[in-house]
Amino acid sequence: MKKLILGLLVTVLFISCKKSNEIDNLKEFCNYTIACYKNDNRSEAIALRITKDDLMNVISSMTMLEPNKTKELEVTENRAKDGYFDNTKLEKAYSEFRTKQKEDFWKNCSIESYGYMETEDFFGFQMAEPMVVLKNGERTANFKIGELIKTDKGWKILGGGPDWK
Repeated sequence: MKKLILGLLVTVLFISCKKSNEIDNLKEFCNYTIACYKNDNRSEAIALRITKDDLMNVISSMTMLEPNKTKELEVTENRAKDGYFDNTKLEKAYSEFRTKQKEDFWKNCSIESYGYMETEDFFGFQMAEPMVVLKNGERTANFKIGELIKTDKGWKILGGGPDWK
């Protein structure tokens, strides 16, 4: 019996470690994003963002005209040169965003509701801009997860988020 319980625990831990890279369900992605920020899990929160290589692959796979693809690939390369995907900048942005709310808020907040959970097709890829209403006592805050795109590795944050609305 102990071996069975231990095996189940190891399985759950293994699944939760891989979770941030492969969440296909939009609501689960929102929940996981909130958990990363609530628990101050900087590395996992940053891992929710799309990487340069993944974005290049997504753009290459889009059903847009080739001249438009070429332009978007160039824009992505320029963003990379400007540090858009730089881990140090992402860590700074994480800290600036998270400190807009006091630690007590993060410790005691819970999800009250979800908004803007609709997805739309963008050249063959699903995109969304969901928002989660967080509540702490009588206080609520609108946490915009960001501009998301569903890749073969699950939902990823493109840009424009997270943010408070």
